[in-house]
Amino acid sequence: MVFHRQNVLLIFWLGLLVVFDILLVSSIRVTFDSKQIHFSDHLTTSQKAFHYGKKSLEELDNEFSKEILPSVTLFTDHGDILKTTGIRCEVCHAIARHIKEFLMLNTTQEITIQESILICSLLRLQTQRVCSEIIPKFGPWVITVLAHSVFSAENLCTKSHLCPKPDIPEKPEIIDLPAPITENHHITVSEKQSDNDDQKMWVVHISDWHYDSEYAEGYEVNCGEPVCCRPPNAFGDKATTPAGKWGDYNCDVPKKLIESMLEFLPTAVPKLDYIISTGDLPPHDVWAETPLTIKENTNQTANIWRKFLTSAPFLPVIGNHESAPVNSFPTSSISDIASISWLYNTLSSQWNDWLSTDVLESIEKHGFYAAKLPKDNLRVLGINTNYFYKLNLWLLMRPKEEWDPEWMLKWIVNQLDEAEKLGEKVWILGHMSALDQDAFPSIGVYFSQIVTRYKDTIVGQFYEPEAVGVAYIAPSVTSYKNMNPAFRVYEIDKMTKKILNHYTYSMDLQEANRLDKPEWKLLYDAKSLYRLENLEPKSWHDLTEKFIIDTDSYKTFKKTASRNHYLDKYGSCSALDIQCRNRIICKLRGTNSGHGPFSDSELCKKHGWFPHLPDDWFLSAALGKHVNVFVDMDKIDENNKTFENYC
Repeated sequence: MVFHRQNVLLIFWLGLLVVFDILLVSSIRVTFDSKQIHFSDHLTTSQKAFHYGKKSLEELDNEFSKEILPSVTLFTDHGDILKTTGIRCEVCHAIARHIKEFLMLNTTQEITIQESILICSLLRLQTQRVCSEIIPKFGPWVITVLAHSVFSAENLCTKSHLCPKPDIPEKPEIIDLPAPITENHHITVSEKQSDNDDQKMWVVHISDWHYDSEYAEGYEVNCGEPVCCRPPNAFGDKATTPAGKWGDYNCDVPKKLIESMLEFLPTAVPKLDYIISTGDLPPHDVWAETPLTIKENTNQTANIWRKFLTSAPFLPVIGNHESAPVNSFPTSSISDIASISWLYNTLSSQWNDWLSTDVLESIEKHGFYAAKLPKDNLRVLGINTNYFYKLNLWLLMRPKEEWDPEWMLKWIVNQLDEAEKLGEKVWILGHMSALDQDAFPSIGVYFSQIVTRYKDTIVGQFYEPEAVGVAYIAPSVTSYKNMNPAFRVYEIDKMTKKILNHYTYSMDLQEANRLDKPEWKLLYDAKSLYRLENLEPKSWHDLTEKFIIDTDSYKTFKKTASRNHYLDKYGSCSALDIQCRNRIICKLRGTNSGHGPFSDSELCKKHGWFPHLPDDWFLSAALGKHVNVFVDMDKIDENNKTFENYC
């Protein structure tokens, strides 16, 4: 579902199929460059009712190419093949409006959703139960976004260069930031660190809870669905691998595991100053989640928190799984079409034991907030990183002039500038990094500029050529997929707010289930494991340099990343696989988005099988023989009819 530019043409073609009401039939043969996919299956009576025609892709290609788009080609801003003929701007707008009308018809949506369920089932992308539940939940959302973005008259016709660009502001490459203030205009904070334990803070970081209230001991672990260990799968003697009492590796976590972890927390630290949670509360059963189930899950989670998290301030933020459908976070600028206020209001009411009134009001409005902690001269920005996320398809519908979704970056700058003037230090909490590969690249570029400008105010980022900060990503509570549950503790200098060390604790699920006794143990502390002098940005950067040449230290990193579980966090990626190692080191340096100082280095070069397209590539409306198909049929597993996992 990642929206890369090369996928736009495939979506365009899909929309045209909807326009012509050409639907898939019981026997389908698709040909791309002499490679074929073929499958056939018996259709039910209800499915047969949706089949109105039997036109091949080649026939559709010829029909559309001759009658509507006779000579539109691929071109770039550099002047290559810029001339187009055959369609005027007015005609293109009429076609785009026609596509939108078809996409928004309930009957067309129903047909499309039914066909998608059929394809999902026949290709065994998921079980029949999951296919029949997930597609009706996501289908209307995706169709609405397509109708208002990809197939909007403005977008389609401008991308095809059949109409001039609309007169709207372009997104900037460099954003305006306040100039640094002079030293005598703000309160200075001593940078001298203390060795006195009384001058240290201890912060617990917990993330990716994914609490599954339906988890039940004895149910099948390997059920063939994305989440197992729950009804209606095989149970007891009928289960090949019954789920353990304390959790299992192909499943989200039960209440018992979460409570055992929270009960252990006070013993992991000399004292507990703050607890932070960076989101993803519901389980991974995205096909079954609705706003009602999300509310029930987050309320149950909050009740567990209330039982155990009473001794220190608690600062939670929102993950991408808190919505239904998952990843669905519209901005307020499209509230007439969709709204996420139900979630923000729900979380505000559930988090009121820990957050102040002004913070709760900010969450209700935008899903992000600023919390001042005056006793520690600290400001916490709990940002809503769903406004960075490519899989949040609503962002494709926001007004073009809203290059900063919900204007959150502008808000961050204002908060940082105010903190700088007051001499405060800042923590930024969020579910994902702005430079993650699933974040919009432009957001990563802007965020890098902000972090660099306020590197002396922010505690903990790592984005630019000189390491100006470190972004710490906590391990997950959930054991999904194939991980031991874990959490992290930070040892922080109270004066400078700099992280002195961090400690990761984990529980061995196999051992806990075998002995019926959960034990949380220290997995490692960063300074000792990696022999770091300190946790300054340069130390982490130097460690990534060491990973390049020292296989043993890199193996150590991979083992701890997997929390010593026998399954490697990075799949079949061998420690001797140089390309794989480079890719992981590139991620550690914060350049996943494809932008940043290391993007052009050998470490960050892409070695996948997708072709590289120039930045000025535009949507080509030349279909048929000229269509670019970004699927390598040689990489299809003929036995399972599913794509292999390449990364």
